[in-house]
Amino acid sequence: MITIDSDPILNPVYIGATILHELALSAFIDINIENLYEKIKLKLDISYEVFAYALDWLYIIGAINLNSNGCIENAIA
Repeated sequence: MITIDSDPILNPVYIGATILHELALSAFIDINIENLYEKIKLKLDISYEVFAYALDWLYIIGAINLNSNGCIENAIA
């Protein structure tokens, strides 16, 4: 939830948008969670816990899927 006192960069919506942007830039259909985290961490310097919350949010709204290999796929593309 966005509040006046919160840091917008640590907001799951902003982090989720960054994750979706990174998935859109990827040359692959899916990406390993650890590799995706490393790419996002370079851009936002967030903890794995905050990253996982953003992934949970994206999964709940149907923006990403987890395939049988344990990799993240963009569900919108």
